[in-house]
Amino acid sequence: MEPQQVSAQLTSEPEIHTIRHGFMISSYPLMIMENVRAEIVKAPPICSIPSTPEWFAGFINHRGETAPVYDLDRYLQIVDEPKENQEWVLLIDNHPNTVGVLLRQPPNSIVDPVLQTEAVTGFPDVIQQAAGQVYEYASQQWLEVDHHRLFMALKKQF
Repeated sequence: MEPQQVSAQLTSEPEIHTIRHGFMISSYPLMIMENVRAEIVKAPPICSIPSTPEWFAGFINHRGETAPVYDLDRYLQIVDEPKENQEWVLLIDNHPNTVGVLLRQPPNSIVDPVLQTEAVTGFPDVIQQAAGQVYEYASQQWLEVDHHRLFMALKKQF
């Protein structure tokens, strides 16, 4: 019997990719920090809370736990569309730190983003203050956002 040649395809190491989650708030491309849990759900009923800012949508019940939900488009006063047009809730982090963000479209999978060295300008102050690294993917710059800092800053405005 002659020795068989093993295909290079079978012996090569599998490719490993970095996959991040990005979402759009109006025209601002934002990215969730690395190693932070994220889940997207169709917008469930939201329990609004009287005497809170319009941009705080309320709370949802997600698997028996409550999670606050924010309407960042309304906060930034960029889009004047009703909440009914926001079909998705992006849930970020594990309970008890879970927060939800209303979205008009599901998040993007950002594969192998490239870290940029220059700072990004032109983002609203509240987002800029929570900014982390800047990445490029598909010829677009994505701003990594520290959701803890972002939502703590928003809570202080109640």
